[in-house]
Amino acid sequence: MLDKTDKSPLSGIIADRGEEMKKIVPDSNTSKYERINIIAQLIRNKPHSISQLSEKLGVSTKTIQRDLYDVLTDYGAVRRGRMWSMDDKDAKDNLTQEERIVLNVLDNISKSMGANFYSKAHILLDQITQQLNHPILTNINNEKLNEDDFINFELIEKSIKQKQEIACKYNDYEFKVKPLKLAMFDGFWYLLLLDSNKKDTFKKFHLRSISDIKILDDRFEISSEIENRIQNANSAWFDLVKPKKARLLLAPQITKYFERKPYAKQSITGKDNDGSVEVEIEYTNIMEIKPLIYYYIPFIKVLGPKELADTIKDEIGEYFNEIDI
Repeated sequence: MLDKTDKSPLSGIIADRGEEMKKIVPDSNTSKYERINIIAQLIRNKPHSISQLSEKLGVSTKTIQRDLYDVLTDYGAVRRGRMWSMDDKDAKDNLTQEERIVLNVLDNISKSMGANFYSKAHILLDQITQQLNHPILTNINNEKLNEDDFINFELIEKSIKQKQEIACKYNDYEFKVKPLKLAMFDGFWYLLLLDSNKKDTFKKFHLRSISDIKILDDRFEISSEIENRIQNANSAWFDLVKPKKARLLLAPQITKYFERKPYAKQSITGKDNDGSVEVEIEYTNIMEIKPLIYYYIPFIKVLGPKELADTIKDEIGEYFNEIDI
């Protein structure tokens, strides 16, 4: 939950459910997610009409109607005459134990995204169930998101869905790009894109280094081949070129890790009597596969392609030549 000293539009609403509802100061920067959270808390404390909610939040009645009918009715919002209230019991009773576990996991993972993200995620999840008691521990090291990041998320998500180009700054340089996907690799958020000024060269921009985003009128289309290749991205080193296949021999000690969490485009091609397993993993850049190999040495062996095996052999040889053993 947010600290009671937080001066955001949510302060005084979610800090303590036992407190009387404080007056909300309209904020033009209030995001859609915060607004929905505020509406949920208002109607949970006491019934409100659409016009009352509109006046308190400083938005149109049509916006309030969309939030109620399109979102909050799924989480227990009910209408009785002109007044709306939150019936948490109905919302909770529709959940299975399996669904509660999923919500607990999501709520716990959201902590790793920073206090700003967690405050939003926790309230939305808490609207579904009041039984998030955290019996599950996750320890994921992700970069933290702030309010500006949420604004950029919304703009980029909109442009991706509508297939509209955007203008932006990246590391103080101006770009016009075709946004393809928002992706997280190794705890960092990236925008996968085509650089319109460089003959649609494929690039990855660190999301938090992007600024001054403007959605343009120019529209674009993406081929199914590009869409399919993007779905198989393993890391920030991913590229759109035709993938190669790494053939790897896994010792019995590490086989279970590849079976529990298969890599994108991983396939088991053989098993030996001693428990070792041969797998194939597609990669588009050698840096996609090298960290994986180095992580599991000496329990992994490169069978092919030869250029990959030679690179690993040469780099390990150079390393041992440089250190004093």
